[in-house]
Amino acid sequence: MTRIAILGFSNSGKTTLFNALTGLEAPTAPHPFTTADPNVGVLKVVDPLLDRIAVLEGSRKVTRATLDLHDLPAVRPGSVRRLGPGREPEAILMVLRGHEAGWVPAGSHGTDAVEQAEELLVELAVSDFEVFHRRRDRIAKEASADPELRPAAEAIARAADLLAEGTPLRQFPWSEAELGAFRGLSPLSLLPCIWVINTGEDDPDQESHAGRLREVVPPTDPVLAVSALLEEEVVRFDPAEREEIYEGLGLGQGARGAVTGALDLLTFYTMNSRESRAWMVSRGSTARQAAGKIHSDLERGFIRAEVAPIEEVVRHGGWARTRSTGGVIRIEGKDYLVQDGDVMLVRFSV
Repeated sequence: MTRIAILGFSNSGKTTLFNALTGLEAPTAPHPFTTADPNVGVLKVVDPLLDRIAVLEGSRKVTRATLDLHDLPAVRPGSVRRLGPGREPEAILMVLRGHEAGWVPAGSHGTDAVEQAEELLVELAVSDFEVFHRRRDRIAKEASADPELRPAAEAIARAADLLAEGTPLRQFPWSEAELGAFRGLSPLSLLPCIWVINTGEDDPDQESHAGRLREVVPPTDPVLAVSALLEEEVVRFDPAEREEIYEGLGLGQGARGAVTGALDLLTFYTMNSRESRAWMVSRGSTARQAAGKIHSDLERGFIRAEVAPIEEVVRHGGWARTRSTGGVIRIEGKDYLVQDGDVMLVRFSV
């Protein structure tokens, strides 16, 4: 499960977007700081191919890929709420208010999405800087006694300097060893971030809003423009009606499809008579890292993976028939880069 933190200033519409993505009904109100405690929900990814292989394998259970969404309390100046140890998010969904609504006051942050983004970039940098600054002093003393800690101390010092300038850590090309030095510090500005402008239901200038925002956020950050209120209303319909509404309004797959697409995740599958399951990993993940999503033992004792595209498995009528055909299933090692739609059978020994 991929854990996503939803952040934004008060009355930005982040809880409304949370409801639209999860289908839940977390309370919203026309006054600031309605969300005192995190709202937690799950977005299940619709996947017709998973349903087909489950039928072919006679699986007793079908488990869809999911996003674990945490709608956190509104960001206040000098205070960014974090999830606890062991529950750190893997990405951030940053919601910006981009429209007037008479019944919901905009508050001190207004409806200028660019100004809100600039403020939020600073808030996250400051929040991370406080953590890294404290660690910088401690590890500098430790490194003076233990030379092996010097590379970690240098990485943390470099990160603290970048944060002091207001630069998100994800804009710097860190090595694996340097990222290892950050473990336990949970820097928010290192995480992938998707910016969502919450626009009016009939706003004709969504793309122009997004274009202005792209000029101020890090260039690798995706920018979306959606009407959270409209999406919350549409999600109440059954899937068939929902699809018709999205098509009629020209919204593609809606906010759910836009968010999952912007996360740059890919899906791989495991399948047998007991369970057919879809898993999500970051693009660029190796076979060994993907195996770790299934279970840490599989990553630790990884030997090899048998791999085939799910379309081929479906076309041949299941895994056993695909194997008997020959030439479709490949043997891949630990450094193989997983592709979207791979079916994997992991061989391991612990």
